[in-house]
Amino acid sequence: MTAILHTTLPASHVRLTDHAAIRMRQRGIPAWFLDLLVEHGKSTHDGHGAIVKSVCKATRRRLQQVLPREQYARAERWFNVYVVVSHDDALVTAAHRTHRRYH
Repeated sequence: MTAILHTTLPASHVRLTDHAAIRMRQRGIPAWFLDLLVEHGKSTHDGHGAIVKSVCKATRRRLQQVLPREQYARAERWFNVYVVVSHDDALVTAAHRTHRRYH
């Protein structure tokens, strides 16, 4: 899985919008982490037709099982990141969570 750490764009089926690419660069969020987040993150509906992918306790446990220890340690830095994926599988934005999301 070392190759995933060096990709420049998400290899998943999710397209990256121009806005998301700009936000990723501005916020220093690596594309390899977005792949992990889209693949393993918790999905919640945002109430506007999109899905928010984030890291929860179950996601942490799953990542500990699928990643080598060094890669998991590197990924921990990004566990406060979330992404918004539109209904047509386009990654709309990526950001750092600054407060808890209440339902």
